[in-house]
Amino acid sequence: MKATMFLSRLIYASRAVDSLQTADIEQILEASRRNNGKVGVSGVLLFSAREFLQCLEGSREAVNQTYARILGDPRHAEVLMLDYREVSRRLFPDWSMQALAPGLLSRQRVLRYSERELFSPTRMGAASALAMLEDIAGDIERHGLAEVSAARESGSTPAEPLSAGARNSLLAKLRGGAG
Repeated sequence: MKATMFLSRLIYASRAVDSLQTADIEQILEASRRNNGKVGVSGVLLFSAREFLQCLEGSREAVNQTYARILGDPRHAEVLMLDYREVSRRLFPDWSMQALAPGLLSRQRVLRYSERELFSPTRMGAASALAMLEDIAGDIERHGLAEVSAARESGSTPAEPLSAGARNSLLAKLRGGAG
């Protein structure tokens, strides 16, 4: 009898440790893309100056193993599982792991899903985090990542991969610098 593969989605939030460096973020993304691609996990990572919000999608076993690795990663602190469920389709099917900078999200989008205008996923509920991810995924599906990224320039629906400059600014804020 053939085993049934359950497609699962896990959403978690965590705090970045104070010692996080640019190289750490790049290593997280490189390792995620390499490891996730091997086991069929897709997803997205959003982060602010201090917090991560990540969505992992794939088989139950692969998502659980990936999350177990994250729990043991010293670059994450206070890891909170916000949502875990079986799903019929992926929100981010084409990305083994894509980084989007929440600092580039419009104030209106953040306020739509949070009580605060600053992106703080550790203070979001499961429904709000999922709704924000669905909103971002919908924009990308409808318009493509390049167009959604370009919309950031016009102030409409900003969401784009984290550039080197944005990473450095984020890290300066993490270290308490001006950015």
